[in-house]
Amino acid sequence: MRTVKNAQVRKEEILDAALRLFYEKGYAKTTVEDIMRECSIAKGTLYYHFKSKEEILSAMIERQLDRREERLRGIAEDAELSAVEKLVRAVRLLGDCEPLAGLHESENAELHHKSFCRSLPRFAPAATEIVQQGIASGEFSTPYPRESVELLLCASQLSDPGAFTWTQTQRRRRELAFFLMLERTLGISPEAKARLYELAGISEETENG
Repeated sequence: MRTVKNAQVRKEEILDAALRLFYEKGYAKTTVEDIMRECSIAKGTLYYHFKSKEEILSAMIERQLDRREERLRGIAEDAELSAVEKLVRAVRLLGDCEPLAGLHESENAELHHKSFCRSLPRFAPAATEIVQQGIASGEFSTPYPRESVELLLCASQLSDPGAFTWTQTQRRRRELAFFLMLERTLGISPEAKARLYELAGISEETENG
């Protein structure tokens, strides 16, 4: 007897299979037929959920954004952490995510741009909440919490490993510069700054050098 799977379960299976193939073969070389074989499904089943390979990639982006937004919200709501501790965890969460295979290929430039534009309204509310918590606790001081967060989210795109091929040294220097931006843009207090740099693994010598 043929098993009929829940629609969401089937969609997740298709996305997982496509993601494996995108990394193994490359997005451009993966065909819809490859994805069908990987999932052992008929063409009609795949097209019931997704109309094209591009739509599959777009759904992957939304899924990744959903997961990161949920984790960011969890950080913002963690009552055991100080605002500066939440800030460091948020920075690492948004900076360490592996780029989706195929997203940075030239033919997907528009989709990459849309992904970035969608990430701002997704991540800004929880990140702004963290900054507002820091203002209330005296750790931060800025009259523009939401605007500061949006500008910092834009600057964080420089760490995207799929878009920029920085060397390890270049990447580290941009990380240091970003934490300096955090300190100054958010008006981080001296006590919170010391904790920020401790958590980020930045020594005073590194900061000044």
